[in-house]
Amino acid sequence: MSVKLRMRRMGTKKRPFWRVVAIDSRNSRDGRFIEILGYYNPMVEPPQIKMDDDRVYHWLNEGALPSENVRTLLKKLGLMERWRLMRTGITIQELETKITERRAKQPKAVENKEKKKRPGKKKAAKAAAAAKEAEAKAEPSAPKEG
Repeated sequence: MSVKLRMRRMGTKKRPFWRVVAIDSRNSRDGRFIEILGYYNPMVEPPQIKMDDDRVYHWLNEGALPSENVRTLLKKLGLMERWRLMRTGITIQELETKITERRAKQPKAVENKEKKKRPGKKKAAKAAAAAKEAEAKAEPSAPKEG
């Protein structure tokens, strides 16, 4: 039996709510599952993601493969990063320090968004500064009275 970590659609029409479940890969999306591992609610702001970390790690260690969507949710929560480090045999204290080091090295998401919003703003500022310098050099300096 091949187990997958998959999303199961719940909720009503036009109000989706997803459960993350461990399921036999041969079953349909909303078919019989083995265990509920968490949920994802995209209808609230910000979207809610809740997972049972221990059970997710249990199924990953058993060889369960997460679907693409479940993998992105696990990455958002930081569970995939922790699981990779745990597989190498790192203790929990070392695990926390490594994760904080990695996150400190990563650029902030807000800074990236600001850069994307205003491309070329630095170039425009440099061009304006160069134009002011050119005007200052072009103007003849007044003789000093003394």
